[in-house]
Amino acid sequence: MAKQQTTKSIYDFIYLDLDRIHSYYAQLMDGVPNQKTSSSREQKNYTYKATAGPRDILHMAGEKGSSIEESLDQLMDMHHVLPRDMINLLDEHNLISKKLAANNLGRLVMIQGLINFADFETLGKNSDNALDAHRQLNQEAGEEFSDEEESNMKTVFNVINAYPIGVQATMQVNSGTTQHAWMALDKKYLTSAHLVSALKHKTLSSEEFVVLGILDAIPDRFVKEDAKDLEKFKDNLVKANPFFHALFSMSDAYKEIIGRPYNFYGITPISIFRVMRAKIDN
Repeated sequence: MAKQQTTKSIYDFIYLDLDRIHSYYAQLMDGVPNQKTSSSREQKNYTYKATAGPRDILHMAGEKGSSIEESLDQLMDMHHVLPRDMINLLDEHNLISKKLAANNLGRLVMIQGLINFADFETLGKNSDNALDAHRQLNQEAGEEFSDEEESNMKTVFNVINAYPIGVQATMQVNSGTTQHAWMALDKKYLTSAHLVSALKHKTLSSEEFVVLGILDAIPDRFVKEDAKDLEKFKDNLVKANPFFHALFSMSDAYKEIIGRPYNFYGITPISIFRVMRAKIDN
């Protein structure tokens, strides 16, 4: 028996933080199911009519009915349906905000827009080849590749090679206003889609993706009131131990080169996916 199709879309997940997904689901449902049983039953009724005796002598009709019940039990692995179920549960419990705003700091948000992936680990491993390719492109375009430019690129590659986070993503959010989000990604939760995306698109993806995550950083313009307190805190640490001066300088340099841009929101992603909807008949 075929189950009536009611699903109008499916999610194509390219990033799944399964540890958080299991944790959130368990908190809402008092545990995480490994399997799910689906049962469907259908009852069929059969009726037939019989005429007794020759038609020209005796006319007598009788009806007799019978029924047959069919059932189908299916045992399903919950591993692949759990992420979508978890998103639906969070939404039902009103735990997801659909917009980026300073007052949503520390909350779960779901945003949609065009995305870009930057694989620093792969780039760092091929830094020499990248330099040669950049030099060759400049020569073909008749442009000079100065020693200063090469030195600056080598500095950036050195920073990238020492950077512990291999993949970043930025999103141009579809919100009606100019908003951007920055994310650091854990490679163990990624598919290979980020590599394919980098080869397919010049900068941003052609299609929109959805990100569910924790909003844990907001643009600097929203935190100006705390800037003086932060500077005072840093000054006190430096006075207590000069080592913190070098530490803060290094941290600021990392952030400036490959960290969250000051006017971007920062998100810890839980899942990234695209929505694949039903076909459109032309």
